[in-house]
Order: sequence, then structure tokens, then C-alpha cells
Amino acid sequence: MRAEAPGRRRPRRRAVIAWLAATLLSAASAGPTMAALPVPTQPLIDSNCPTASLVDAVFRDAALASLSGLVVHAPGRSADGAVRSHFSAGHVDAQGRAWHQISAYQVNLGLLGALRVAPASQLPLAAGWLHWLARHTDPIGASRGVVLDHWVRAGDFEESTCPPGLAKQQCEAVDAFDSTAATTLLLADAYLQRGGDVMLVRAPAMRAVLEAAATTLQALTVTDGMTLAKPSHPVVYTMDVVEVIAGWRAWGRVQRDAYAQPQSAINSFAVADRAEQGLRQRLWLASAGAWRVHLGAGAPQRQRWYPDTVAQAWPLLWGVQAGPPERAADAWRQAIAPWQQGALAGPSAAAPSHWARKTADPDGFLWPAVAVAALCTGDDAAARTWVARARKLWLDPKFPFAWPFQVGDLLWLFWLSEPAAKQPLPRISGSELPVLAHVSSPPGDSP
Repeated sequence: MRAEAPGRRRPRRRAVIAWLAATLLSAASAGPTMAALPVPTQPLIDSNCPTASLVDAVFRDAALASLSGLVVHAPGRSADGAVRSHFSAGHVDAQGRAWHQISAYQVNLGLLGALRVAPASQLPLAAGWLHWLARHTDPIGASRGVVLDHWVRAGDFEESTCPPGLAKQQCEAVDAFDSTAATTLLLADAYLQRGGDVMLVRAPAMRAVLEAAATTLQALTVTDGMTLAKPSHPVVYTMDVVEVIAGWRAWGRVQRDAYAQPQSAINSFAVADRAEQGLRQRLWLASAGAWRVHLGAGAPQRQRWYPDTVAQAWPLLWGVQAGPPERAADAWRQAIAPWQQGALAGPSAAAPSHWARKTADPDGFLWPAVAVAALCTGDDAAARTWVARARKLWLDPKFPFAWPFQVGDLLWLFWLSEPAAKQPLPRISGSELPVLAHVSSPPGDSP
């Protein structure tokens, strides 16, 4: 992803979610009550990094419960099936009403991870989300195939792309067209791979959404098969391009397996190959041994965490064939080296400076993708240290999965989890999308 979606870095309140905290604590103590089911273990995206089992079952199931808690259950309303990006209110209007952000990019990523570890419970959730996407995607026009960021009002489920009082630049907005469209294609493919109803994907409304997403990617494609972030921001970003490559391959599988269009599938795979070649030739900077953050950029700034450092992980994580086998891994090792000062254990623990012990992102985001990249390049100790720290923060019973946690974090958190061998937690029932109580941030918590 190129940058944080509008509203991502803005909320500064914390939500005390008593019903979610109770569910998480119950997950930690309750035993299994359902029969074991065989669950495939392979990931749903092609990656150079193997999955792992560093996240224990309690942490995994609590994360699944958090995803369930973000779902909007509003039968008969347009908002039904939506998934909020996080638990905090992203906007509060002049009447004191809380509005929660819905970012299609973030939700698509989170569901990719959830479908891998717990398909039996997550397929209905994914189906509900796909239905929501179909209702909110414009198949024509300037934003065809891309769902703009929506906001849902707590209490009455009112939806808007520009709630009262929201800053103008956040209205009718989306962070990037290319990565949002690509992850929608990825999710449709993942839904099918995990046994989802092919008739949902074949339904005219859903097929129109997916074909519009692919058309948008085509319209954004420039030299060497790579894509612009969006029409109003015509920049080619490394992080976006690798997701688009994966999206084209996912679309090819959907065309082949759901629509019986083998030649169209071959064409989509060819587009992905062309973009991958373009990425290697134009976004790799040999003199720096690193990926350019965007086309035309120079060497990345090693002292800047995002996007310069993080961008070096994306080709590795998303399975781009970067040339020589170790190129992508070496680029990451070189990029993360300045952030690994200080020991992971021992006397230095009182004043940690290692990225796995102290959040490197100045805005407090934990970046589970970085832990995956560390494990992928042989730094098991750093990955384990990060997981232990994330577990403590995100399982805080007073502020479970509090901001800056986002639903998209679940893709990479679940990458570090073993799949559930049984049906996971049931859907949270009761008063859905409650009006959240706002409190001050806990001492020392990231804003």
C-alpha cells in the first residue's frame, strides 16, 4: 500500500469495548466445543516467505474474535456485512455521533489472513463482505471497480462517504485505486480457494464488480505493465505494484476456475508477468541494492521507517521474483539493519531500541508484516520478540486490539499462526456496532 488511508493516522481516542474484551478472555479460557475439521495450511497469496506458528492458539482465536467484532450486522440495511477498519471512531460529528471508517483495502487484507486460518467460520463473513462490496461498487465512472472509503454511524448504521464535519480531503476518498482493486480480486480468489460458493462469484452483480476492478487496473497501467496509484495521484509505487501483480494472478485463477475463460486467464497471467518484469527493471536500484519507493525516486532513506524501509519488505512478502534468488531478502536485511540497534534480551531491555522491542513507526503502528519479513530472512529471534510484544499489547483486557490496530494487520498476524484445527469462535451476538465509550489513552500507549 502506498500510504495510510484517510483517517488512518487521525483518531486519537480509545474505545472500551466490554463485550469484545469478555469474548477475548473467554477465548483464552474456554475449551473447544466443536468437532475438528481438516483445514488447509497453504497461504492464499504467492509469497517468498513460508507461514509459521509463532502466534499461539489463544492469540489467534482472540484475533478472530476481534474480526467478528468489527462486522456490522444490520439486516435489511445497506451497511449489513460491512467490516470496520478498527474499533476507534475515526470521526465524531458536531452532534457527538461516532462514525467508523470502512476501508476496502484493509478489510480485504484481513479476510485473506482469516480465510487461511479458519475458513469454516470466515467464509460466511467473507460472503457478507463481498455482498457489501457489490452494493457499494460503481461499475462505471471515475471510481469504477473501487469502493471509496465509507463511514458508518454507530447506533443507526447510517452510511456516508462524507459524514458531517469530515475534512474535505477525506470525503469521497480512497488511498489508492490500484491496490484496492487488486486486493478485491485477491479476496474473490481466496474465497473460492477456501470452498466459497462459486455462484456468489458468478452472480452478475459480483462479476460486474470484479470485471470493473480489472478494468480499473488496465486503465491505470502504464509503461512496462506497472500501475499508477490513482488518476489524481499518477505515481507508480513499489508497494502497490507488487500487490497488483498478485491481483492479476488471482484474477486469472478466477477467470479460469469460476468463469471457464482459459484464454482470458492466460492474458491476466501475462499482464502479471509483464508488470513483474517492469518492477525488476525500473524499480530496482542496483547502485543502492534496494527498491525505489516509487518510479523516479532515488535511493531510499534508511532513517525513515515508512515508506522507505517498509517498502523493501513488500517484494519479498508478496512473492515477486526479484531476479537473483537472494536479491529481495538481501534488500530487506540491508534496510532493517539500522533499526536493529540494541539487544533483544538482557540488560538493554530496560531501554530497548530494536524494532521488535520498541515500535519503530513514529505513529505507533506495529507492522506485523515486518515480523514476517524478519522470520523469512532468518531472524527468528526478532520475529518471536515482536509476537510476544504484540500479544501483550493487543490482548490488553482493558483495550483489546486498540488503535493503532487495524483489520489489515490480521493478514500478517495470521501468517504467523497455525490454522485452527477446529471451528473457531462463534459470531459475536447482541447489540451490534454499539456506541463506543471514549476514554483517554492508557499511559504510554501509542496515539
